[in-house]
Amino acid sequence: MKKNILVLGGTKFFGKKTVNLLLEKGYQVTIATRGNTPHAFGDKVDHIILDARDGFHEGWREVTSHSWHAVFDNVCYTKEDARLIIEKLQGNMEQLFFTSSMAVYQGDKDGYEESDFDPFTYTIDPEKQVTYGEGKRQAETVFYTEAPFPVTSFRLPIVLDTDDYTERLLYYVEKGVNEETIRFQYSDVLVNYVKGSEAAEAIVWLIEHEKEGIFNISSRDAIPVQTFIQWLEEGVGKPIQVVYSGQPEPDSPFSVKHDQYLVSDKLIREGFELSTLEEWLKPLIRELRAQVENK
Repeated sequence: MKKNILVLGGTKFFGKKTVNLLLEKGYQVTIATRGNTPHAFGDKVDHIILDARDGFHEGWREVTSHSWHAVFDNVCYTKEDARLIIEKLQGNMEQLFFTSSMAVYQGDKDGYEESDFDPFTYTIDPEKQVTYGEGKRQAETVFYTEAPFPVTSFRLPIVLDTDDYTERLLYYVEKGVNEETIRFQYSDVLVNYVKGSEAAEAIVWLIEHEKEGIFNISSRDAIPVQTFIQWLEEGVGKPIQVVYSGQPEPDSPFSVKHDQYLVSDKLIREGFELSTLEEWLKPLIRELRAQVENK
């Protein structure tokens, strides 16, 4: 019998891709969402209306009336969210799979490995401003130190694909097609990303194999920003006007002040084969260029 899987979220981008892949593999999937975003799964999934941040929401009654082989939480952002999941679902599920982020890592380092942030030893400071990264750090800490069930975290860099609603890569493709100047802080910092479809494949693989622990999920390599610019030029078929300012560039979503990439060797050692950036990023740039030109 295939696993009965609850997905918190799952209506957009790589969460949607994950649900579709689970369905293709024959899993029984229930999605739990606030109902604000229509889903495209039809009657292939059961749908529970739930505000996962509201402990008194009536949807919890339906969620806790079932037992789940696995729960994939794609909407947890804070320690409060994490504690609510523990409160509601302990005793009702076998394993939690949680979307975390590269943002849990801090500082300039030659590639972030899973050991560079340890949620088992992290101390939550109640006075600290809860940014996106701090929220994910605190959520991981709560899950790994307080949950009575196995937890698996996925730490992801920027996720890219043709249906990326944040349109971060599209920003650069449009600039290139329109021959507008692109601004970065530095040219030689190393970066990497992950394709949305590959992120979904890795998540489903980890669920299928019941892997426990913390896993970076990214391309298997990293490139300097100047290489990204070269690939962008090839993809749009035009020279790129780029300024490296040495200053923060908040309007340029890939601009960073130091190396910022994940080392995903642990996932590869476990048996999942990750792609290189060149294998998917170059074709993706061409696909987005076609979208821009066909508008």
